Amino acid sequence: MIAPCHISSRLFRARCPNVCLVAVRHKSIRASIERGIAQGETRTRFGGNRDPAADPNSFGRNRTSDEHSWRSRPERYTSHNDSGFRDRGGSSSSDWRGTDRNGSRYRDIGKTIVNSQYSNSVPRSLPYTTAASEFLYGYSTVLAALKANRRKIYKLYIHTRGLDHESSKTIVIRARKLKVAIQEVGDEYLPTFDRASSGRPHNGFILETSPLPRPPILELHSPSKAGNEFTLVLDKQSREDAEVNGRQTRYTYKSAGWRHPMVLYIDGVLDEGNLGAMTRSAYYLGVDAIVTPARQCAPWSQITLKASAGAAEGIPIFTTNQSSDFLMRCARNGWRLYASDAIPPEQQRPILDSSAATAVAEDLSSRVIYTYARSTKRLPAVYSPVENHPTILMMGAESTGLSPTSLSHAHFKVGLRGGRDVDEVGVDSLNVSVASALLCYEFLQKPSRERKPGDLLF
Repeated sequence: MIAPCHISSRLFRARCPNVCLVAVRHKSIRASIERGIAQGETRTRFGGNRDPAADPNSFGRNRTSDEHSWRSRPERYTSHNDSGFRDRGGSSSSDWRGTDRNGSRYRDIGKTIVNSQYSNSVPRSLPYTTAASEFLYGYSTVLAALKANRRKIYKLYIHTRGLDHESSKTIVIRARKLKVAIQEVGDEYLPTFDRASSGRPHNGFILETSPLPRPPILELHSPSKAGNEFTLVLDKQSREDAEVNGRQTRYTYKSAGWRHPMVLYIDGVLDEGNLGAMTRSAYYLGVDAIVTPARQCAPWSQITLKASAGAAEGIPIFTTNQSSDFLMRCARNGWRLYASDAIPPEQQRPILDSSAATAVAEDLSSRVIYTYARSTKRLPAVYSPVENHPTILMMGAESTGLSPTSLSHAHFKVGLRGGRDVDEVGVDSLNVSVASALLCYEFLQKPSRERKPGDLLF
């Protein structure tokens, strides 16, 4: 058995001459854990500041307990003349510029207003009004949610520098009209804002709301151009979900007297940024609704909503639990399904007359190629889907495309012809959000009977 050795430090022998190394190690670990727990509780209580008067193991034991704990905490600030750390306790009276609405003194350093009273009540995360609350961030997203007013809106948080935004008054006015509680906060809330926005730009605006309405549906009924509306059949939903999603079954769209409604069906797109970008393009170009499956699709998270720049608040969004049944029922009700897919090789067609030659020239000048789903036969270049029937455009993932089940329900396929040879560097496709935007634009273009090959945009 190895005899326990003793520490040879003179200071230790003078204080504890008979304590062996093993005992010291155990005592050291236990004391460190206890001290760490105590310091952690102190940090939590003071929001990250440790009060020297409350910690007997820290320096400055003779300090009185009534001193402000923030005086020993250096503050990072930005100034036109200086930068670095500055002790709040050492600032002169000439630095103070006034008091805020709560009576706390603040100092104006360049363009940054620093609250002099460190708030012990700043939450680590924003409190939830309900368990299902969502926090929207960013100027455009918050403004769109207030304008659309499709959600239950609970509270608006505005950073003092967010009020410097050129259109911040619009947000405040709309929030007051909706009788939304508004809380103006200072720099001490910046870590909380960053956590609520997952580190993404929030522009000083965070809005607590209920989830975005996304009613579950079973099928879309056959609409008419004259009615400017389409109807649907809702799937079962709980009472709580119905309070969020509503029970609306009739939706209007802008037919402009010539077109049927168009719905964008997104399947297999797992990137939230792509889903948000597709939503933004669809709303801007005039798509009437978006449908996503309950599974195998990116969530409608804060990241998606931020990427949509508020467009998700203005376009009807539906979910379906049974994708195959949904597509089959829509096809049975007169909707025509277009699958975004690679362009199949075309069979050589003999040119018999001048009209056939013109058709071939138009086809070669068009970047958008329509084919039948179960053959390589192409449709005319001037073909307009929404002019002929209610349309569902199906977009799939970039890597795998649409699922075989979705492709099996398609009536037509549509693809984009590239302008370069794939063998050059291996780029053979577009980003799904870009491809979706180009196809939506082409689908919603009003056809012109006098269109010539050189007049085509794509």
